[in-house]
Amino acid sequence: MKQKHIILTACVALFSATQAIAQGEDLSILTANNDARTAAMGNASTAAGSLYLYNNPAAIFKTNKSFTADAATSFFEGTEGTDGTFGLYAATAGYKFAKQHAIFGGLRYAGGLKIKGIDVSGNPTKDYEPYNWTLDLGYAIALGKGFAAYASTSLIYSHLTKNATSARVSVGGSYQNNVMNIANRHAELIVNAKVDALGPKLNYGNNRKGTLPTFLSVGGELTVDMAEKHQVAAALSTHYFLQSSENKLFMIGGGFEYTYNKLVSVRTGYEYGNHYNSHITMGAGVMCHGLRLNGAYNLKTTDTGSNYCSIGIGYDF
Repeated sequence: MKQKHIILTACVALFSATQAIAQGEDLSILTANNDARTAAMGNASTAAGSLYLYNNPAAIFKTNKSFTADAATSFFEGTEGTDGTFGLYAATAGYKFAKQHAIFGGLRYAGGLKIKGIDVSGNPTKDYEPYNWTLDLGYAIALGKGFAAYASTSLIYSHLTKNATSARVSVGGSYQNNVMNIANRHAELIVNAKVDALGPKLNYGNNRKGTLPTFLSVGGELTVDMAEKHQVAAALSTHYFLQSSENKLFMIGGGFEYTYNKLVSVRTGYEYGNHYNSHITMGAGVMCHGLRLNGAYNLKTTDTGSNYCSIGIGYDF
């Protein structure tokens, strides 16, 4: 009983930062949006044009570059009963070859909190520092006429009071149209759908198991050149978690981006989630010669949940 109480305390402290615990799931590292650009647009990450491996690997076919690399981090406000700062970190790289194939590799890490352990009688025990990490691989193929398909897989390692490992699979498809015209203005459309976090449970021992937060995600982004140096974009995406639970979770987010001279962007949006998981989002970014630097801030709209900020840097070459 003592061991079970400590494990549950660690789960709540570590993973409630991204609201995954609200659904009884404890692997928010697999569901959190690591992309700072779309984090500022209501977390509409399904059709994101960076951190391809974790959002839409097929989006790499939208660029005329062969190599891509991204790194991102998100920091969450503190929670009661913990020390330290909870952070999510991601890094990924991709290579496009033979015009219609792309491969990706990456890693993610979630941790940074120190939890004061207590037993069921309220007596202090040793402190715990839970964390998760994943090693990730992906592949995408362009099928022609703007259609593409992709798949990715991960090795998952989770440390609470005991260790557990598992594997995760994601599959999806995308459509892109880069030669559209809307009111005689050049426009680009990308639509994406995927099923993510498919895999077996993690077994921590003592009848404590963690279920992967399997979810279905659908979304898209439309970009329009309003004038020679002025561009606007709108993005929308939804997430529906498929695992059986007393608290089903549905998330929908959308936002807008204005870009001047393909150099500086400002963004805003709103993300709605049941179980008090909604945020107002905002941010900005700079692009120069293939280099991308983006920042975002997500402001919770209720007393529960967490405020957090995200920073990302990427380069296409």
